[in-house]
Amino acid sequence: VSSLDFEKYYHKDNEYDSDKDPEYKSGYWIEYELGPHGFFSKPKAWKGRRESPGRIQTAISEIIKARNSAHDALANHVWLKYQFDRHIELFEAWGATDAFLTLQDTDIANRERDIAVAVLTKDMLVMASEAWSDAIDDAYEAAVDATPDTFVAGMAVGGDVAKPAKIVYSTLQIGLKAGLAASRIIAEASVGGSEIAADREIARIEIDNVGTAEAYLYEKEAILELEAEFNDLRSNFYEINDRIQTLSDAKGDLLTLMADGNALQKEREIFRQRASAIIQGFRTRDAAFRIFRNEKLERYKTLYDLAARYTYLAAKAYDYETGLLHTDKGKSFLSRIVQSRSLGVMQDGIPQFAGSNTGDPGLSSVLAEMGADWSTLKGRLGFNNPDTYGTTVSMRGEKFRVLPGADGADNWRDLLETFHHDNLLSDKDVATHCMQINNGDGLPVPGLIIEFGTVIQDGLNLFGKPLAPFDSYFSPTSFANKIHAVGIAFDGYRGMSDSSNNDSAVVGAGGNSPATPGGGFLDPQGLSATPYVYLIPVGLDSMRSPPLGDVSVVRTWNVQDVAIPLPFNIGGSGYSTKALWQSEDSLSEEMFSVRKHQAFRAAPSADAFMDNPRFFPENQTNNRLIGRSVWNSKWKLVIPGRALLNDPDEGLDRFIQTVKDIQIHFRTYSYSGN
Repeated sequence: VSSLDFEKYYHKDNEYDSDKDPEYKSGYWIEYELGPHGFFSKPKAWKGRRESPGRIQTAISEIIKARNSAHDALANHVWLKYQFDRHIELFEAWGATDAFLTLQDTDIANRERDIAVAVLTKDMLVMASEAWSDAIDDAYEAAVDATPDTFVAGMAVGGDVAKPAKIVYSTLQIGLKAGLAASRIIAEASVGGSEIAADREIARIEIDNVGTAEAYLYEKEAILELEAEFNDLRSNFYEINDRIQTLSDAKGDLLTLMADGNALQKEREIFRQRASAIIQGFRTRDAAFRIFRNEKLERYKTLYDLAARYTYLAAKAYDYETGLLHTDKGKSFLSRIVQSRSLGVMQDGIPQFAGSNTGDPGLSSVLAEMGADWSTLKGRLGFNNPDTYGTTVSMRGEKFRVLPGADGADNWRDLLETFHHDNLLSDKDVATHCMQINNGDGLPVPGLIIEFGTVIQDGLNLFGKPLAPFDSYFSPTSFANKIHAVGIAFDGYRGMSDSSNNDSAVVGAGGNSPATPGGGFLDPQGLSATPYVYLIPVGLDSMRSPPLGDVSVVRTWNVQDVAIPLPFNIGGSGYSTKALWQSEDSLSEEMFSVRKHQAFRAAPSADAFMDNPRFFPENQTNNRLIGRSVWNSKWKLVIPGRALLNDPDEGLDRFIQTVKDIQIHFRTYSYSGN
C-alpha cells in the first residue's frame, strides 16, 4: 500500500483495515500471516495440524532456534561487557582517587611539619625569654648588692667591703646562667629539629613507600581481576561466533532447500513448457487441419443458421396470416425450428419431407408441412377469394364525436389545437417510423399528431365507440381484415388541386378537366396544393383465429416492420461494415433494421376514393401498409407543417381554421376462414 493510502486504509494503531480498501474487496489482494521472526506462518484461525511438516518448515524452525541461541549469547556478552566496563571505570576511579589521596597526605605532612617548626620556634622563644628574664633579675640583684649604703657629696660612705667580690661573682653567675640557658635552648632546638625531621621522614616513608607499595599491590590485584574478566569476555566471542555460525548454517540449509525447491519447480516448468510446446504443436497442426477441413462446414453452419432464421420468420409470417399456431401443438411446431440441427432434404429448391417427426426431420420438413397446409388453407380460409371493401371513416364524427357543421366548429378547432406539437421529433414513434421527418438542420419540426386506435367488434364502430348512425365498422365474421391501401382526406382544405393528371386523359375517359388555377396564392386561408401526411401503426395488431370449429379467439401480434438484408449487396449500397467474411455474420447489413414509412398525399375530399371517372383512386391511396390488420391498438396520423406552407406554424394555423374534418379511407381485403 502506498504512503498516500496509508491513512485511508490503516487505523491509528497501524492496523490494516481491509474493509476500507476497494481493491481488497475486488479480490486483488492476498493475505499472508507473518510470525514474530519474519517468516510466513499459518493464520490463527487455522486449527488443523499437518501430518508431516515440510523440510522448509523444519529448516525455518532450526533458524529460529539458532537465532534465539545467538541472541542469548549476545545478550550474555553484552552483560559481561557491561560489567567489564564498570570495573574499568572503577579501576580508573581508584587510580585517580589514590593520586588525590597521596597529594592530600603529602600536604598534610607538610602542614604538620610547619606546625611542629612553629611550636619549636615558640618554645625556643619562650625559653630565651625566660633566660633573659632570669639574667635581668640576677643582674639587678648583683647591682643592688654592689651599691654602697650611704652617699656623701656624691661619694659612697660606708658599706660592705666584700661587695666588689660579690659583683664579680654575680657577673660570673649571670654569665654562667646565660651560657647554660643558651646551651639548653640550643639543645632543645636541636632535639625539636631532629623530631621534626624524623616525623617528616616517617611521613615521607608512609606516603612514598608504604602507600605506593599498597597501591601497587591493589593495582596488581585489580589488574589481575580485570585480566580474568577480559579473558572471560574474550572467550565468549568463540561462543558467539559458534552460535552465529550455527545460525548462518541454518540459513544456508534453508536457502539450499529453497534452491532445491526452485530447481525442482524450474525442472517441472521446463518439462511443462516442453510438454506444452509439443502439445501446442499437435494442437496447432490439429487446428490447422480442422480449420482447412472444416472451413466449408463452418460456412455450411453459418448458412444453415441463416436458413433456420428465415424458416422461423416464415413460420411467424404463416402464423400471422393464418392465426393457427396459438395452440400448444403450434408452439411446439415453432420450437422444432429452434431445436432442429439438420437441413433436411431439398429437391430442385423445394423442401421435402425427411423422416418422422419423432427424430430431427430438419428444416425441410417444417417448410414442407407449412407448404402443404398452405396449399389447402388458401381455399379453405378464403385466401384465394377475399372480400374487398372501401371504407371511409370520419375522425370528427366517429372518433371524437364532434357535432357537424357550425355547431361543433369551435370544438373541432380546439381539438386540433390539442394535437399541435412544436417539434414532431420529440415523439419517439414519429422519429423512429417516419422517413426523413428530420431535415438534419437541427431545427424543430412543428406539426399535428393525432393518436387513435381501431377495433373490430360487434356493437362498436371502428374507433371503439358505440355504433351510431352513419358509423362504420368491420364484421367479426371475417377472421382477418387487412389493409390493401389507405388514404387521407381533408374536408374543407383550401387550395388542394384536383387529381386529374392531364386534360387529354380526363377528356378521353369522358370527364371534364378543371380550370387552371390562377391567383389562389392570394387566398389568406390557402394552403399548398399537395399536402403530405404520415400514417403509422405503432400499437399491436389484432385478428381472430380462423373459426375452423366455429370457435375463434383473438390473436395479438407486436409486428416488427423490418427489412430483410441483402444477401450479397452487389450494388455496394454502403450496408456492409465488415471487410472480411465472418462466420457469425454473413449478411451485408443488420438483420432487423426498421422499415420507415414514407409520406403520401392527402385528398381534398372522400369523393376522391370513390369509383369516379374523374379520379384515379390508386393515385390517392398509399399501399405501404398492405398486409397489416385494420385492428390496431394505436395509430398515429402525422401532419407536418412544412407540407402545408413555407412557414409551418402559419400553415398549421390555417389548417386548423379551415379543415372541417379528417377522413381515413381503408381499402381492405377480408378472409372468412371457415
